[in-house]
Amino acid sequence: MNKKYLHDFGLLCMAIVALSLIARFLAHGQTLAEYEKEKEASSALNSSSAVSTIDDNILDSNASLSEASTASTTDAATIAATKASTESATEAATDISGQTYAEGFTYSELPQDIVEKISGVSYVENSNISLDELRYCKVLYNDFDGNVQTGELICNEQIAQDLLEIFYELYNNGYQIESIKLIDEYKGDDTASMLANNTSCFNYRVVEGSNKLSKHAYGLAIDLNPFYNPYITYNKDGSQNISPVGSEAYADRDASFPYKIDENDLAYKLFTEHGFKWGGNWNSVKDYQHFEY
Repeated sequence: MNKKYLHDFGLLCMAIVALSLIARFLAHGQTLAEYEKEKEASSALNSSSAVSTIDDNILDSNASLSEASTASTTDAATIAATKASTESATEAATDISGQTYAEGFTYSELPQDIVEKISGVSYVENSNISLDELRYCKVLYNDFDGNVQTGELICNEQIAQDLLEIFYELYNNGYQIESIKLIDEYKGDDTASMLANNTSCFNYRVVEGSNKLSKHAYGLAIDLNPFYNPYITYNKDGSQNISPVGSEAYADRDASFPYKIDENDLAYKLFTEHGFKWGGNWNSVKDYQHFEY
């Protein structure tokens, strides 16, 4: 072989070895094949890491959505609860005008039709008692035939609850009352109401035979079965004035007869337990039908 070719071949071999050494150095002691294998492994790892990162991001995103959904649900529940509470409070605030003690035993502020009914009859404009201070009561009672009836009363707001409780007990114990109607059914005439043995409460009037306002004028007195429990005044000669006319037989309180109110009577016990005074205990007059607060 020509020396020139041998020389060139030797230089080529040396160049190949040099390049191989440089490549190995640049690859940190790895052969190119090893470098390629590592590169491929690194690429796969990075790809796996990227997928993991994506999965983590998806999980984080789902968690955020779940938290947002939970928060939204909680907020919705809170808003609903708050709304319900507010509505309940509003209903309670608007329901302060009426009271139910038991079925059939209620009171309320005066309905407009009742205001119209009593205006100019049992109620007149005055500076002593306003319509706002009065209450309209409905009660059940047993009439003289033992039938259940619904009665109406107008009273002062101070005793409305007491009257419901008292008439509830009278009703449950079978206590008999002939009639419970507004005095306006008798054109505000107390005598006519007594003659009908009607139980009533409010009537803006004076005490009979005087200029003094009756407790009835304030809705703080009630007359119960008045025909059988008359109003009696005494004259200087010892004679009596008995009202209503025709009830004289019931002025004798030692006699025994139905519907008589005395200290053994259930009505007496209930009214006095609730703080009422009985007209049958008065000295100068006797008002056996009358309980006042």
